[in-house]
Amino acid sequence: MTVGVFAAGSAIITLEMPVGARQLGMGETGVGVADDASALYYNPAGLAFGPLSDEWRLSYPKESPAAPHFTKLSSRLRTGFFDKTEIWAGTVSGIVYFDGEQWRDFHAVTLEGSMKIRDAVRVFAGTDSGLDEWVRQVREYNDVENDVDESYLVEVRIPWNLVVKDTVTALLYESRTGKLWVGTPHGLWRFDGKTWKSYETELGALPITALTNQGATLWIGTEDGLYSYRNGELERKGNVLPSQKIRGLAWAETRGELFVTVADAGVARLIPKKGNDTKDRWSLFTQEDGLLDLNPSAIVIDSSGHVWTAHQGGLSHFNLRKWEQVRFEQNQVHDLSVGKDGSIWIATDKGVWRHLPDYATASGRKAELERKPEEQGQAQENDEWQHFHSGNGLSSNRVWAVLPQGNDVWFSTGKGMELYKDADYQFTFFYEKLLPVLNIPDLYHLFAGITIPMAEWGTLGFFVNFISFGETIISNEYDDNVVSANSSEVVGGISYGTRLTDELGLGLTVKLFYSDLSSGASAGEEDATTFGYAFDIGLLKKDFLIDGLSLGWVLANIGPSIYYVDKANEDPIPLTWRLGLAYEVVSSIDHRLIIAGDYNREVVYDNDEGQPEPFYVAAWKSILNPDRGGSGAKAAKNSLMQGVFNAGAEYMYANTIAVRIGYLYDQTGKRSEVDFGLGVMLSDILQFDISTIKDVGDHEGVRDGQLRFGLLFKI
Repeated sequence: MTVGVFAAGSAIITLEMPVGARQLGMGETGVGVADDASALYYNPAGLAFGPLSDEWRLSYPKESPAAPHFTKLSSRLRTGFFDKTEIWAGTVSGIVYFDGEQWRDFHAVTLEGSMKIRDAVRVFAGTDSGLDEWVRQVREYNDVENDVDESYLVEVRIPWNLVVKDTVTALLYESRTGKLWVGTPHGLWRFDGKTWKSYETELGALPITALTNQGATLWIGTEDGLYSYRNGELERKGNVLPSQKIRGLAWAETRGELFVTVADAGVARLIPKKGNDTKDRWSLFTQEDGLLDLNPSAIVIDSSGHVWTAHQGGLSHFNLRKWEQVRFEQNQVHDLSVGKDGSIWIATDKGVWRHLPDYATASGRKAELERKPEEQGQAQENDEWQHFHSGNGLSSNRVWAVLPQGNDVWFSTGKGMELYKDADYQFTFFYEKLLPVLNIPDLYHLFAGITIPMAEWGTLGFFVNFISFGETIISNEYDDNVVSANSSEVVGGISYGTRLTDELGLGLTVKLFYSDLSSGASAGEEDATTFGYAFDIGLLKKDFLIDGLSLGWVLANIGPSIYYVDKANEDPIPLTWRLGLAYEVVSSIDHRLIIAGDYNREVVYDNDEGQPEPFYVAAWKSILNPDRGGSGAKAAKNSLMQGVFNAGAEYMYANTIAVRIGYLYDQTGKRSEVDFGLGVMLSDILQFDISTIKDVGDHEGVRDGQLRFGLLFKI
């Protein structure tokens, strides 16, 4: 019996069927790019790097080892399926904004109708005072020299620090109203998404030190007292306190209490009045109650309602019954934040500590109920501590501010703004109907994969690659009988990638495959099926020779030969060398351009008896001796041209839409194709891709017009 399907020099075509509508829109390049879940096919070493793997990233470099450039942090978490995360960072000269991908020091306004720069600036500033000078600065910022230049402007970029130029001393994004509150040494400001408003009339030029909110009430800490602001009315609070220098504020939602750190006085607790017939109730905690000292600064309330305050030499912890101390010898604590898992993040001069109290875990909460009342909330042996410093990820040990945002954590350090990016799980789905010109029913290709980050251990991935060949014709060499059968192949694999150095990743893939070329054939016919395994090994070098250039290398499909019916007629699997380069030409706020090139060379080789050589022989012999005896430049050229050349580019605008183009040349397979692709990033978690092929060769292009569709989910 002979089987005919996609005649080639090797068997199991599914091992070599490229995937990913994004990569296929870039001329089927992916070995050097390898930055999404399709790396499971192209180069498993890509699993060693972000965004597939957890990583440390210097997001906004600033050389300021002695003093913070970024002073405060606040965030808006993604709340809807199509939303994106946002970060605001206070600096020594105003604020900057992170849109989920890039930092922006400007606010963009679309000029609609007859709207001019002056109109946009007036709305942004919220006043006509000083408008002429502000317009001049904005025109200069946008390289607008005259009215003709302005007439071509569609979007005007207004610097964030046009109005608020001061050091930011307090920062609060109010999720309920979508307003950003900014405190400075000279007063309070609010930005509602379009316009700045100054509260100089209400507060004067009081130095603002802390902000928090309780529903519609804004609590304002200053160098001269505590204030509440609600429905346009400002009320001073805390005249009974021994000091009016407020350092930090934290609202306990479950208990309806405000905790206030007060310079030279300790920690005050306020139970606000419920109406005009009641009064505010204050209490004060000092060293006699267990505080580390009388000068606490930052204050947070964790998910269990416990209170944590920062001091120069450590922490004070109020477990709702009593205060206890956590000392940091010869160190200074600058900031505190609470993670979504109940962990406490502690920014110090010697790095950052993450403390997960036992009572914040599921098992700990259960054990807490069994403890004596006087033991509840106290430090336990099961409390978890982690230390992050320059030896395990941070660029600088001096950390002034820390902000957990979802699974990510932001740090203001001596090197600038740093990010610990907790990689998402990525799910990828891909579909294409094969060879549309031939119009063969049930001839299609499916791929599905998932990547699972495992912190410092790297990233694990699983995938399935499936091809339905539709109906296959099986003929017998001894008679004229013709039998039809349904044919398919499936490849399942496990991949793992980890870093050898900061810039070098190693990846390994183990694949199992099953090929059935005779399903449904007539009774009495011998099944043409086979089962086998293969390995891929890959390397990926980031910043190869120059910044932004990546070099990938893979030896794919290492494994034994297979046979379908007769062991004497073995076929090799498609052992392939893959080499890829990718270069990020442009990486700016709104524009990103990547160019890439791959070379794929199948290296199967038969011995003198016509049997396949083992992979460790074929891998070099097929390249060095492609003509069996030939040598010199002609043999080298022939060997080179037996491979497939791929080139492509991807341009992305505002991390929202991507346009791709690519070219594939395969002399052996008689293919010369141009690829076109489009990608749409619908949100932080969903990306849709589509690509197609246009044949440009002088032969019949059976892939002409072939469409590919892909989805990428990040969770």
